[in-house]
Amino acid sequence: MLATARKDLGLVGRPNHITREYASRHGREYLDAAWCDMSVTYWARHSGNADAVLPAGDRAYTVAHAQDGKNLGRWYAGTVANVKAHAKPGALILFDWDGTNNIPAIDHIGVIEHVLSDGRVQTIEANTGNACKRRVRAADVIAGFWNPDYEGEDMPSAKEIADEVYERLTGTVTKDVWAAREGLLDPGQKLDPRTFFRQAWAYGKGAFNRLGEVLKRLDEQAAELKALREEVAELRSGDAPAEPPAAP
Repeated sequence: MLATARKDLGLVGRPNHITREYASRHGREYLDAAWCDMSVTYWARHSGNADAVLPAGDRAYTVAHAQDGKNLGRWYAGTVANVKAHAKPGALILFDWDGTNNIPAIDHIGVIEHVLSDGRVQTIEANTGNACKRRVRAADVIAGFWNPDYEGEDMPSAKEIADEVYERLTGTVTKDVWAAREGLLDPGQKLDPRTFFRQAWAYGKGAFNRLGEVLKRLDEQAAELKALREEVAELRSGDAPAEPPAAP
């Protein structure tokens, strides 16, 4: 589902291939209609997930699509606690720009790509600025979400894993990532695989050398302790010098 949605990132304007396909089944009035939910329908049908995402058939109306999830017993209101506890990549996420959790008030739909640690989500959405883009959304505009029953939903595909790895190896470093905190990469640095692996190798080599120095010092200290133990043992043996005679 997500791999198919990512292919449309950057799509701008309408009619487009998504609205044209939907209109071919449901009428020409959809050619220029709001296409956020038509896109979810398109991504589901073209990724083999229609049964999971479209239990009542094609959707272009977000309220009905939210109700589908509620009818399945999969609907969660859009609170921070619910997002942290229940939201998954691939979940259908629905928005009310007035900030309620009421299904009849829903304005917009997207698909969760990543759940962030603070309760926000990174999404892929169509018809946002009349384009398909990634967005980061907070609970104040999330009406709710539901997780379709994807087959093997907890196991990403090989292509999704490869796409995620490629994105991480070709992105821009932010100051909060581990590699920046450790001094491996510089905040603001644009990555490419050659830079990443070269610097990772250098960091690993430095760590290995530091570990070797620590082990060497430990070996030296162990040798010193061994010599001291031997001296103590000799003093305690019969070879130790006799006590001096008492003073007259």
